[in-house]
Amino acid sequence: MFRRYAIFTNNYPLLHNINLMIVILVMLGSLYQLIENEQLIYANGIAFALLSVIMFARSAEYKRKYLTHNK
Repeated sequence: MFRRYAIFTNNYPLLHNINLMIVILVMLGSLYQLIENEQLIYANGIAFALLSVIMFARSAEYKRKYLTHNK
């Protein structure tokens, strides 16, 4: 999965940026709702954002190691 997303970010950097913005907005919205409403159901958005960040990090590591050409 990390390899496929790394290739996707190489081919479609604009869509990757949109994905990053969506994850950031979900995280911010969930944090706000969790603080304001004090309901743990909004922690799901935080968990989603954390899992996405892990996927982005692993994909970036793969991309750095295998998809960039050392010049």
